[in-house]
Amino acid sequence: MKVLFERSKEHSALSRAELLACLDVEAAPYTVLDDNEDILLVEIKANKSTIGSLAGRLAFTFLIDELVFSCPATIRELRAQAKYHPLPMEGTIAIRCKNRGSALDQAQVIDCLGDVYTKNRGVNLVHPDIELRAVLTANTAYVGIKKAEINTSHFQQRRGHLRPFLSPVTMHPKIARALVNLSAVKKNEVLLDPFCGTGGILIEAGLLGIRVIGSDIEKKMIEGCRRNLEFYHLNTYELYCVDIGDIAQYASCVDAVVTDFPYAKATTTKGEKPRELYDRAFETIAYILGNKKRAVIGLSSEEMVSLGAKYLTLVNVFPVRAHRSLTRYFVVYTKN
Repeated sequence: MKVLFERSKEHSALSRAELLACLDVEAAPYTVLDDNEDILLVEIKANKSTIGSLAGRLAFTFLIDELVFSCPATIRELRAQAKYHPLPMEGTIAIRCKNRGSALDQAQVIDCLGDVYTKNRGVNLVHPDIELRAVLTANTAYVGIKKAEINTSHFQQRRGHLRPFLSPVTMHPKIARALVNLSAVKKNEVLLDPFCGTGGILIEAGLLGIRVIGSDIEKKMIEGCRRNLEFYHLNTYELYCVDIGDIAQYASCVDAVVTDFPYAKATTTKGEKPRELYDRAFETIAYILGNKKRAVIGLSSEEMVSLGAKYLTLVNVFPVRAHRSLTRYFVVYTKN
């Protein structure tokens, strides 16, 4: 099956890496057929369950379509290809068009496809049996049947101020979910956040059926994290109030580490210089992380990336602007 993912342009490099990591977890093996800032087109062996699992994980993808055809973005080519590619099922139809950089007019594209695909077929714009989608980029038109729409509004409903316990430094749930996905951790595997704070990363992992362990040196954070996890009915977790250097006593081997190292005045390092704390943290993470597994770490500056490379293999770095004066660097490492 050729599957088209309609990507968000928000944090483009991060969204692409998140999507590929989810494919590794849920749909491997796969072959990338086309790849640009608007879409990712892959060939996979997929069924309804596979598509549902991907849709349930992704944070920076909007829609998943089964490709019918792609062609140069002209009305002439669209009409010719539509005639050559009949739809594989009966039922009513609705035709939508998303223009992501083409000179074509969306209404003209819908009319063109409608001339071909609505013959001997009813139109239902509210509850169609088939939603046919045309995605127009600068040079290419992709036409597919919608298989899943990813409603990201639930991330907004988990913003920090809506939880029982709030800290001034709180990661957006969409970013937290993307970081969990970048780790390529699977359902029922174990993920550790050794600087768990209010639990934003643990919440996103727990909602995916991942077993979570959190630790923090601040007792009030552990108590608040517990309240937040249970607020979302996540009752299978382990939390420890310990220094990063002691977490190996409680989590001897984990499948993924996803964490945001402390960096702001609202967080505490107990007087330890950040560079020294980070170095100890990387050493501990490398010790407890399983072989061939990933650690995804949030860092306050690009120069800190090399600290982790002393202990782990650097895979990728994703700068994400938090606000005008702060860029976070989310770094993927692996243990060889």
